[in-house]
Amino acid sequence: MKNFIANLPIKFKLLASMLTIVIAAEVITVISFQSTSDKYVNEYVKTTCSQIAAMIADRNTSIVDFVNESEIKKSLDNVKSFDELENVHIYDAKGKILAEYNRSSSIAPQSMPSESSVAFSDDGKFIMAFEPIVFKNETYGIVFAKFNTKTIQIMRHEFFISNITKLLLIIIFVIVIVLVLNKILVKPINELSDTMEKIIKNGDYSTPPAQNTSNDEVGVLCKHFCAMIDTIKEREQERDAARKQEQAANEIFVKVNKSSFDAIIGLDSDLKIVSFNPAAERITGYTVTEAIGTPFQTLLVPKDKWSEYDTEIARFRQTGNCKFTAQTFETTAVKKSGETFDVEISVIPYRGNDKSGSVVTIKDITTRKQYERELVEARYRAEESDKLKSAFLSNMSHEIRTPMNSIIGFSELLSKPGNFDKNKEKYLSFIINSGKSLLNLINDIIDISKIEAGQLKVKPRIVQLNPIMNEIYISQYQINDMKNKPFELKMQKAVETDDFNINTDPFRFKQILNNLIGNAMKFTTQGFIEFGYKFSGPDKLQFYVKDTGVGMPKDKLDVIFKRFGQIEQKDDKNQSGTGLGLTISKKLAELLGGEMWVESEEGVGSTFYFTLPYDPELNAADEYGASSDGSEGASLEGKTILVAEDEDMNVAYMQEVLADTKANVLWARNGEEAVNMTKTHPEIDLILMDIKMPIMNGYDATVKIREFNKDVIIIAQTAYALTGEKEKTIAAGCNYYITKPIEINVLMNTLSGFLKNK
Repeated sequence: MKNFIANLPIKFKLLASMLTIVIAAEVITVISFQSTSDKYVNEYVKTTCSQIAAMIADRNTSIVDFVNESEIKKSLDNVKSFDELENVHIYDAKGKILAEYNRSSSIAPQSMPSESSVAFSDDGKFIMAFEPIVFKNETYGIVFAKFNTKTIQIMRHEFFISNITKLLLIIIFVIVIVLVLNKILVKPINELSDTMEKIIKNGDYSTPPAQNTSNDEVGVLCKHFCAMIDTIKEREQERDAARKQEQAANEIFVKVNKSSFDAIIGLDSDLKIVSFNPAAERITGYTVTEAIGTPFQTLLVPKDKWSEYDTEIARFRQTGNCKFTAQTFETTAVKKSGETFDVEISVIPYRGNDKSGSVVTIKDITTRKQYERELVEARYRAEESDKLKSAFLSNMSHEIRTPMNSIIGFSELLSKPGNFDKNKEKYLSFIINSGKSLLNLINDIIDISKIEAGQLKVKPRIVQLNPIMNEIYISQYQINDMKNKPFELKMQKAVETDDFNINTDPFRFKQILNNLIGNAMKFTTQGFIEFGYKFSGPDKLQFYVKDTGVGMPKDKLDVIFKRFGQIEQKDDKNQSGTGLGLTISKKLAELLGGEMWVESEEGVGSTFYFTLPYDPELNAADEYGASSDGSEGASLEGKTILVAEDEDMNVAYMQEVLADTKANVLWARNGEEAVNMTKTHPEIDLILMDIKMPIMNGYDATVKIREFNKDVIIIAQTAYALTGEKEKTIAAGCNYYITKPIEINVLMNTLSGFLKNK
């Protein structure tokens, strides 16, 4: 109904409004007049009836005792002329009817009031009046009169007809007025509306608006409309220019958005995603379809940060800003796969065109953060390494100077007259042990250098385990005996036979056990040190070194396997060593196919474990190489050996070592002399070729010799000990490779092995 009325033309609305007002006013008037008229008529009739009853009563007051009934009836004859009168009853004081007049059927009242009263009957068709007969303030009876309401009905009917006629005339007048007003008021509005419709349809603001030169409201409206059209023209031109600029900017934005390496995500005021560029798809793993309409928080924010984002999102909705907006910050996000990654986020809020939201730029900084973490870790390691190196250099100075002091000191004592024969063996043992200690130190430095360079190699071969274990036990027992340590050295073996074979590098294996036992000796003052091995599965042997020394705190167990790592002890005497032995031992165990770990309790002791692979199918076999029994004094009678060496002391050492072999020893001071002497002495059976020599080095000399002699045995001897050195010498033409300082038994075994069948 509301829509129907709203869609009616103005002339009908005007007509309906005026008619509604007129009819409502007329109805109110009719009702008011009708009510007033009814009241007036009713009062008139009541007054008339009361006067008639009073007149009858007054006429009968002259007859005090109501004795003469004929007189009473005559009084009734005077009221018969009233057409409205239906019944009249005259009662005495006791209620007895003295006289009556009935035009219609008589209806006696059920009760008679003692005072004057006029009232309608219950059905509204009659008016009943009571009037007491009073004489000298004394009531002698009462008159009852009943009247019909025909006069009232006639008057009401005439009044109703009159009002209806007047209403119809007014309606006709209103319609005429509305038609005139429609022509005067509505027609210009319709013309203005038609003009606006044409402008809307054609979009041409040059269409002339409806002309109205009057100064009334419609005329003013037309003038304002014309002014509005001019304003719209100007704004339309400005908007067209702005639209072109915006379109150009949008094209640039689209290109940047698509080609950007960073994720660019548009959010609405509820922080739901409304745009998602290709980089966002690549970085997050979500497609545009999956992302659009999804709350930013649930898509990319880790769940443990949702509460923080909820608080800031609530602030953003209230104020348009939060701690994330208008700034760049680093945090973590989560991909579709569930993987978290480091991001740098910029949030820029915007408002305009009745819209608000924000643009979020996400840069994946996982690689950068990883580099930063690595730099921090590298810095920490560098600082830690500097501290360790400082301690290492301090220890190194001590470890080098101590044996050097012994070597130099006892050598000077031997040079004094009379001391050589008296203390020869004692001083020489000190010098030899100090030299070995210094050699071990140098070997540790070389080994750790090889480890850092990734050049440390092992040379596994089949060896008998138990003889090596026995050799280690004897060697360590002697060391312990020399140091007068008050603890027991014990050894346990899982297999007692000497022909129990394993495939490992015997030199590196002995190095590991000797390092572990030597370490245990440093920190054990009483109790025992036990080492040995047992089976740890069908293909693995587990070796151990157990002591009852000072032990270590559990939070320091990893430190001892780091470079230069030593646990600080109250007793500084225990701090001897480079701090490299355990690091080297752990790496060697890993290179040999096993692993190393430690169990320790402070004040109780420590147990070091390492494993080696074991093959049950191995048979007793051994390859050529240095053995532990040595071959000192082996006869090389009739053999000619050329020593190519530029250091006089090394030549003297070789001559002294080879003196008992009865071999013929020649000497070349450089590589060039070695080549020439090989040409002039075809009887040379073996050349001990030093690598670093003046004029011509050992590599070049070997190449030259191989040009004319393919059979002579050439064994390289060098102080170079890095990985690849052996391969380099073999490639030059050498048959074998030994390192300085040269152990006598290794040298003799090597010479015997090559020359025994030559």
